[in-house]
Amino acid sequence: MKDHPSQWIHSGLTCRDLTNQASEYLDDRLPILTKVRVGLHLASCAHCRTYVKQIDLVSSTLRSLPKLYPSPVNRLCLRQQFVASHTN
Repeated sequence: MKDHPSQWIHSGLTCRDLTNQASEYLDDRLPILTKVRVGLHLASCAHCRTYVKQIDLVSSTLRSLPKLYPSPVNRLCLRQQFVASHTN
């Protein structure tokens, strides 16, 4: 996405700033002032709105997948392989 100076003036954020903070915005982990700036930017930038919607869709899809864990035997094998590959 290109940075649009007119949008930067209105919200204090560029498109690049927004894409760097999209996940934190969706996870509600931004300070209130930054949330307001993101909201203002999204109100004026269709490209960033699309980007945030896509990130939200991917994130919610991943959260809906079943959580699979390796069996104790496979976990032990993985641990041994990890140790062997990281030992000098």
